[in-house]
Amino acid sequence: MIKSDVFEGIIDVGSGLLIAIIIQLLVFPLFGLYPTILDSMGIALIFTAVGMIRSSLWRWFFRKRKHGRNV
Repeated sequence: MIKSDVFEGIIDVGSGLLIAIIIQLLVFPLFGLYPTILDSMGIALIFTAVGMIRSSLWRWFFRKRKHGRNV
């Protein structure tokens, strides 16, 4: 079960990172922004890291709330 959870997380984060880079390369020029692929990768990595931290904090919050302060 833990292996499948880890695999699912890697696929989720990896696909999100790839999609973010592609979207930036397609959408940013509509706003007059022309990032290089490396710039887009850096931006996507920042947002990915923030998203992972956000998800972890929400998960922690709801587990604490569900199980009381013992978790």
